[in-house]
Amino acid sequence: MAGDERVRHCTLCSLNVYNFAEMTRDEIGALLTKTEGRVCARLYRRADGTLLTKDCPRGLRAVRLRMSRFATAFIAALFSVSAFASNGRSCQKPLISKDSKVKLAIEQAANPQRATFAGVVKTEDGIPLPGVTVVLRDEATKREFTTLTDANGTFTIASLNDGLYRVDVMLESFTPAVIEHLLLKQNEITRAQVALRLTPMMGEVITVARTPALVNEPLTTTFTQELIQKLPH
Repeated sequence: MAGDERVRHCTLCSLNVYNFAEMTRDEIGALLTKTEGRVCARLYRRADGTLLTKDCPRGLRAVRLRMSRFATAFIAALFSVSAFASNGRSCQKPLISKDSKVKLAIEQAANPQRATFAGVVKTEDGIPLPGVTVVLRDEATKREFTTLTDANGTFTIASLNDGLYRVDVMLESFTPAVIEHLLLKQNEITRAQVALRLTPMMGEVITVARTPALVNEPLTTTFTQELIQKLPH
């Protein structure tokens, strides 16, 4: 539209458009009186419905402040989501007891499914251990899942909810292996390789042979190291 900052002419409607923001109160009153109130003018409508001839600087600051707060909250939420998902996992790493030898690996399931925890338990020499008790406990709900290793030392606990779990791997005469804060997620299979070590207090087993006078075949008696140490000198 041709004209200046105070008034421009619209060729489409053949009317003059007045910019009240560039006019004084008296000039606006004179113009409205002259045209009987029939004019085209630029106005600003505030949120409360009132009209202004010029945008309110205070209102602009309020809008900018609201946008700034929204942007800050959005960025904070974005970083929180990123932090939660970054481990593809949790930010908190699993805690493994210092006397345990455990290796963890995660693989994606071929088909959608709930979380699965599986693995194999062996001796430090690599011999599979059957009959090992594996207890999995949801740290939030305290719900427990218990299973035993098979003849090959393997176990599987499936259909688990997402969350952090505590794992206890126990067998008599062996030091238990403990894993805390283990994150299990749907569509993932978490596998553990656990090597259990003999409990140091068990000591050695000593075999003593003797031949009674009335028996042709020798008999054997087994004493533990602990018992021998308690014998009087």
